[in-house]
Amino acid sequence: MPRGTFRKDREQGIVLYAVGSPLIIDAEESCARAGVRIIAGVRNFNGPVYVTDSIRVVDLTELTDADRAHAVLIALFAPGNRRAAFEDARRAGFSRGATVIDPTSPIARSAEFGQGVYINAGAVIAGACRLGDWVVVNRSASIGHHALIADYVSIGPGAVLAGNVTVGSGTMIGAGTVVLPEVEIGSNAVIAAGSVVRSPIPSNSLAAGNPCRVTRTGIPGYKGMSV
Repeated sequence: MPRGTFRKDREQGIVLYAVGSPLIIDAEESCARAGVRIIAGVRNFNGPVYVTDSIRVVDLTELTDADRAHAVLIALFAPGNRRAAFEDARRAGFSRGATVIDPTSPIARSAEFGQGVYINAGAVIAGACRLGDWVVVNRSASIGHHALIADYVSIGPGAVLAGNVTVGSGTMIGAGTVVLPEVEIGSNAVIAAGSVVRSPIPSNSLAAGNPCRVTRTGIPGYKGMSV
């Protein structure tokens, strides 16, 4: 995604979708630091709201055409929930995702991003990384050079991915995980917090430990998950 798209979203404003996610407060703070104007917050389900009172919160029935003209940011950590929320947003009339990068995060100029990416505070994205659509990189995570991160991947706080790591779509990497260089993790996998991944992890598997080992196979992944 061209860096000019970031500037456009900052100038025109974005909509925070699914304000019932606790992570949405971090997204609000990132927008404040980055100078991104928040047009509204959308409550797509009944329940608690995790944005501050400064945000205009609307239900789906209260959305206007002016609201729908803006890109949406969805700060849900679980890949399946994020995907379902974007589909919900499209049905509500939104057409594209906003990419928000916290200005406290150093980002290599050669890094590339898809739509709907959220990079939280203090993350590091190294040279020649490619992040697909709707990726979430949480606080203080570090992604090494030439990493390939597919759509809907979630990377937990403090996780460290070394150089030339590949992560398949819909995979969730837990907090504090370390992935060694040139390791490939398949799609729809879940890596437990604090794991040290030294060898490939197959798709649709749950893995944990140091060294990280597969403990369960055949998990549905983000395409089989619901809101």
